[in-house]
Amino acid sequence: MLKREHKVSNISSEAIFAIPAMKPSRVIVAVIFCLFLMLTDIKYGSGAYLRSLSYDLIKPVTLLTRIPGNLMEISTTFFSSRQTLDEKVEILEQENLRLEAINKSLEKLSIDFNKLNSLWSSASIDKDRFLISKKNFLSSNEYQPLLVLDINQGQNITINDAVLSEQGLVGRINNLGFLSAEVMLVQDVRSSIPIVSGESSLHASLSGMGLGRKGELKFIKKTARFLEGEKIYTSGLGEVFPEGLLVGEVVSISDPVDSEFLKIEVSFSSTPINRDYFLIHAK
Repeated sequence: MLKREHKVSNISSEAIFAIPAMKPSRVIVAVIFCLFLMLTDIKYGSGAYLRSLSYDLIKPVTLLTRIPGNLMEISTTFFSSRQTLDEKVEILEQENLRLEAINKSLEKLSIDFNKLNSLWSSASIDKDRFLISKKNFLSSNEYQPLLVLDINQGQNITINDAVLSEQGLVGRINNLGFLSAEVMLVQDVRSSIPIVSGESSLHASLSGMGLGRKGELKFIKKTARFLEGEKIYTSGLGEVFPEGLLVGEVVSISDPVDSEFLKIEVSFSSTPINRDYFLIHAK
């Protein structure tokens, strides 16, 4: 039994490694053909022609094999460029929406920026330190009106920061919370503002007389030459308000017989009534 298995194994090995013998006539023909090609190439340079011919025959096949790769590269470049273009379009659309939102916000603020620039040009203030704040509440107390503004925690706002509109000075920050700020208005009877007149350049103190009422310049001697219609600005004395903020306009000057002082009334240029947004000048 073992001998039979060994014999089968030998037969299988011979079958695997057996190489069919080539006929002598075919070998001779192949050798002669190779010699012919060599001699022809040496004498006439036909080898280069044959190589060139083979290249020409193979070139279309090579080009055909490259078509799928080229198409893949073109499609990849196209879709990549299209994706980049779509991303740029999306970014531009988002930027456009952001600008539209800003424009709508500015329209909602009802702030006349031409007037604001005019106000800034006459005042000693840093235009980059203004914050826009929305009105939260305005009390109905006539003599001590309270304006409350919404603020964001972390904003650089301090007590006595000036509050104004594009029309002029509104008041000053009187109390601070995390999300709100109380404003003492220029009309408040507790308010006293160092002012200077625009034309006569006279200094005085402007006192509030209540919301909806005119303010008064206190303790002005009868020798003073204030003019009706002249503008009144903050003088900067006391270092509470920046110098040059518009406060109001002299509307009447009278000479009471029972007083040694003139009675000068000032119409405030700005009021918190019917206004939703204000500017805070952060020091």
